[in-house]
Amino acid sequence: MNKLHVMFGILIVLFSVPSAMAITIDGVRGVGEWDENWNYGQVEGSTYDPTGPFGTKMVIFQNANWYDEDPMRDSGTGYNEDMGTAGPFESGYDIRELYAHYDLGTDTLYGMCTVYGLPGDLDGDGSISSLISNGDTIGDVTGKPINGIGPGEQFSIVLTQGGKSVQIKLSNNDWTVNPLSGAFPGFGVGNVLAATSQASNAVYEISISGLKDQFDLTPGNDFEVRVVAGGNLDIPGEDQAFIYFTIPNPDVDIEKWTNGFDADTPTGPSLAPGQAVTWTYRVTNDGNVPLSNVVVTDDKLGVVPAANIISKSINNDDVLDVGELWVYQMTGTADCGQYANIGEVDADWLGIPVTDSDPSHYIVRCEPDIDIEKHTNGFDADFPSGPQIGVGETVTWEYFVTNTGNVPLENIVVVDDKLGVIPAANIVSKSMNADNILDVGETWTYEVTATVEECVPLYKNIATVTGEDDAGNTVNDTDPSHYHCQPVVPLLTPVGILAMIGILGVLGIVTLRRRD
Repeated sequence: MNKLHVMFGILIVLFSVPSAMAITIDGVRGVGEWDENWNYGQVEGSTYDPTGPFGTKMVIFQNANWYDEDPMRDSGTGYNEDMGTAGPFESGYDIRELYAHYDLGTDTLYGMCTVYGLPGDLDGDGSISSLISNGDTIGDVTGKPINGIGPGEQFSIVLTQGGKSVQIKLSNNDWTVNPLSGAFPGFGVGNVLAATSQASNAVYEISISGLKDQFDLTPGNDFEVRVVAGGNLDIPGEDQAFIYFTIPNPDVDIEKWTNGFDADTPTGPSLAPGQAVTWTYRVTNDGNVPLSNVVVTDDKLGVVPAANIISKSINNDDVLDVGELWVYQMTGTADCGQYANIGEVDADWLGIPVTDSDPSHYIVRCEPDIDIEKHTNGFDADFPSGPQIGVGETVTWEYFVTNTGNVPLENIVVVDDKLGVIPAANIVSKSMNADNILDVGETWTYEVTATVEECVPLYKNIATVTGEDDAGNTVNDTDPSHYHCQPVVPLLTPVGILAMIGILGVLGIVTLRRRD
């Protein structure tokens, strides 16, 4: 595979879905301003692993349990929430729910918290004037007027990565930034903007900018955001909310196979010309976030349709979940030579693109060849003297042309050195079909007839055939054939016989006289 996915160094997990509207720090929970759905397919009210991750919505820790929303709205002891007495954790108000969103373009972390009751009003009388140190009388705080964070109350956000941690704290309606550990050059109150509502259901909103200059936000790194509500400034409240997460790392992998072979490098499997080819594209989400808009293309075949997906390993939706495998298939026929094509996959997570590519190969060793066999009156007669044919008798020449290679041939021409070009009209049979392509293994039979007009003691003619493959490569072959003619001896008449005897007698007398 050839990994080309986009590395983005300023991402953290606090993404809202694309439908979320712009966030304004005004202390008002506007319509559509916050999306309450979770990322990563989590279900609200699920049983939480205290090590997370939890998605874009923070979770609340109460009495060793995790909740989407604080289940106890009024003061009491059911969840160690006695707001009037010091328990395991002191608290001046209850966190109800929290949301967060990170804007890539502005490198800004936005947060929102809603609370029950009036911070600092422990007896629910709507006033914090009776606050003495960290004490007020017990009372129902639900639905009471909101006047903001009171004296002795705090609301803190702690950002932590490895050994580096910074606390952003609200107390006495004043924000302070306190590096707990590590160096934070240029990071301070100027990076924080916050607003508090004065409605019956308090909404606290905050934006924190400049995170990428302070933390390593490249994919795969861990990060933690913790929100704590408490009474005394140095004592954490028992209402706490956390996100533990890994920086999103969208990634995708494609592996392209040819006829069951990975074949990343040449030559790949050896195929026959015209053999069926099956290309398999195995697309896997090997990142840590789900991917959408998955498109597979082949540089030779174009877009591989979604209809060509033959299996999905997790479910049948249009989202490539983490670890899920989609398998596509395309088919074709093998062409001559070394073949290479490249499969590519493109997808995205919340508009962030990822891509990968992978090559695959096969080879077809094309060897065009042709054969011609010439027969005379049914005899192959490659060598003299061939069949005997007399003057006036019919001679029939047959030319058997066969494709003995492994690729089809065309432009077939048969020539006889005595008769010239043998026309295609003289083809008396084609063994496979009636087209003009001499297929592999196919035989065309030509036939020419004539009458022997002159007795030639030995007759020889040579047939030649030529053809060419689709690539223009030319092949040829030749084959001879023979026949012979026996001269006719004339028969003697009786007069001729007497004349012959007379001639022989004369020759005998002449011979005897010479001896004398």
